[in-house]
Amino acid sequence: MKRKKRGQRESAKQILQGLFRQPEQGFYRQPVLHINCQGQIEVENYRNILLYNENQVRLDMGRWEIALFGDTLELCAASKGRLVLKGRVFRSEFSYKEA
Repeated sequence: MKRKKRGQRESAKQILQGLFRQPEQGFYRQPVLHINCQGQIEVENYRNILLYNENQVRLDMGRWEIALFGDTLELCAASKGRLVLKGRVFRSEFSYKEA
């Protein structure tokens, strides 16, 4: 986003254009992790399930890898780009993968 010079004001048209502009290219394809406090986790746009058992789930999220540790983890739904997991999650670990 460009900085405006001191003393310059944005017009109403410029403000509205900024509010309603389209997001960056590829914005909606980025991985997203939703954690519900009642024990449900939804992951969107993940790449691959690396490990799954009732105590641990490891997911490839592109540049990141996430590990969820818990008790009675149950994979409820897995489709292309969306995963729903239920159970008690005690810990999560994020690791950045070097290119």
